[in-house]
Parts: sequence; structure tokens; C-alpha cells
Amino acid sequence: MRTEGGGGGGMMLTSGPPDHGTSTGEVYEPSRDATDQCDLAPLIGAGTHYGSLRGNASELGGACGEGGPDAFFRLEIPRRSDVSLRGLGAGFVPRVGVLPHECADAWDERTLLCTQGVGGWILDVAPGSSLVVSMGIDPDDPLIGQLPPMVGPDPLSFALEVKLRNVLDEGDPCGSIERGRCGTGTVCLPTPPPEDEPDASPGPRVCTVVEGDTCESAIDLALGAGTTVVEIDPATPHTDAHHHSCGGARRRDRVLRLQLPGPGPHALDLRGDRPQLGFALRGPSCLPTDELACAADELEPAQLVAEISDPAVLLFVELPPAVEDDDEQGTSTGSPPGGEEAPIVVEIEVLEAPPAD
Repeated sequence: MRTEGGGGGGMMLTSGPPDHGTSTGEVYEPSRDATDQCDLAPLIGAGTHYGSLRGNASELGGACGEGGPDAFFRLEIPRRSDVSLRGLGAGFVPRVGVLPHECADAWDERTLLCTQGVGGWILDVAPGSSLVVSMGIDPDDPLIGQLPPMVGPDPLSFALEVKLRNVLDEGDPCGSIERGRCGTGTVCLPTPPPEDEPDASPGPRVCTVVEGDTCESAIDLALGAGTTVVEIDPATPHTDAHHHSCGGARRRDRVLRLQLPGPGPHALDLRGDRPQLGFALRGPSCLPTDELACAADELEPAQLVAEISDPAVLLFVELPPAVEDDDEQGTSTGSPPGGEEAPIVVEIEVLEAPPAD
């Protein structure tokens, strides 16, 4: 889960949907009022939807399982999308919690999003998915015990703003906000000219798989005894397809599939040439639970020493943050404006493993 954007409470809520679409051109659906019974939650899509916590109980333990009255929507996802949710309250700051599909008090195991006071994103939701959205308030908020006002808006009323952003597949046209973003593991790049017409102009931009961006496209590297040097061009486009137990969020990954020399165990010594690099090692399954080691340092060049039993492992090189261009919008490749940057150098040394006990 990642969150970004802004929000807040204490603002006037107006009825009726806004008169514009989402970032991908989808028309907003009419407002539907929330219910205090999850099984009867109204189906909603992109748009602004309203409700109130007046008289509600706490059916699923409150939004995010933190107690207090709650109210529900069921958000249906028509296509592969990033989902943005933001709660606004008339007299309070709503807590927004999201569960996958089922009305179950299982926040500890199944929470997709829990946010209050800021908007939140749920990334890359599959088409046909159904999300349970719970709107809640702190159980000790003094508004709960107050009578509704004789005039004006009820301070326990709220609005939920929902936006969808298309997530594009490999080969889909890209390059504009209306079309959406390329899915993880692909980057929006011009179509190369035909091989027999090298001087022709590149074709339209499409979502393109980048070598070494994910476990599926990992670059094979056979290691021999001693040290192997790997150079990574900072201008190579990459996405942040994998998260590790260390290192910075939203750092681009370069994924190498290391073939170790002979039967194990082996000891590896990984060294980078600059700060803000990170290393992570996983078993060949690529599952986060199969992480073998992880190291990162913001101030010093990273180094990681680990003993490996498997004949093949995945090495993730977490790259430094992308260099931003002059208009502060950042480049998609991390290349600096006005010239080339020296390649990132990673040294991988195969050491003699310690004897088994």
C-alpha cells in the first residue's frame, strides 16, 4: 500500500456528483448513499459518494478495525486500475479502510488500505474485483454523542471521492494521462523503427517490457570464482516492481539471476560504488518471504555478505533515486539533464564458504 495526496475534515459537503471525469476520461457515476450494513452496501464506481455515521453501530469493528461507528460502500473495478480513495467529513476527518470483497472483520490479515486525513492509493487492482470500503470515526470522538443540528449539515456526514487510473498491458498505447500508466515491469517507450529502416523515425509509444526490470525478465549472470563486475546504465528505464525489507521506497530495481559456480554453499560479497544503492537476495521463487539477505546505506556505498545454498538466486540492485529535470517533474529513466552519468558499478565476489558445522 502506498498513500499520497491530501484531504481533511471540517469542510462543507455539497450534494450531487462533480461534472468531470477521472484522469482516464471515465464518466463519474451518480452518488450512492452509504449504509451501516456491509452486506447491503451500495455498488459504486468512480465519483463522489455520500453518507452519514448518524445512528450507526460498529459492524466490522470500525474502519480499519479501530472501533467506532462505520458505514460501507462496495466499489466495483471494471478494468485493471489504480484506485484512489479520499474521505471528507463535514465535522470530522473520516478514517477510510478497504478490504477485498468479503464482509469480514479481518483487518489484521486483509487490509488493503487504511488512511485518515490523506488520500490513499491501491495499486494495480484486477478487473472484476470488488472492494469493501469502510468509512469510520474514532470511537471517542465527541460528535458521536451530540444531537444533530436543527439547521445546516450534519457534522457526522461525509463524502468519499473515488478515482480510477488505467493500468496498461504490454503493447498498449501510452504517453498521456488519459490513457493511464504502464503496468509494473513495462515502460512507455517509442516503438523502434524496422531493422531494414534504421534511419526511420521511431513509431508510437507503447508499454514495453524492460530487460532486468522484474523477476520474469531477470538477466542471467553466470558467476565464476573471484570477482564479477556488472555495470548498470542509470539511463536504462526501470520501475519499482519489488519491495524489500530494507532500502528506500519507490526505488527502481535491476534484477539479475545469479548462477553460482558448482554445488553450494557459497559466500557472496556484494559491493556498490556509490551511496543510495541497495542489495537484496531472494531464492529463485522470487517470493518476498524467500528473501535471503538485504542491505542498504544512504550515506556509504552498500555492501552485503551472505552465505547462499541454492545454485541460483535473484539479486535485486536497488538503484538511486531518479534525477529530476529542471521542471521538477522527474525523468522516467533517471538520466540527468544535459549529459551522461557514469555507469553504476556492482562487484560480485564469490568467496570460499565457511565449513559446515
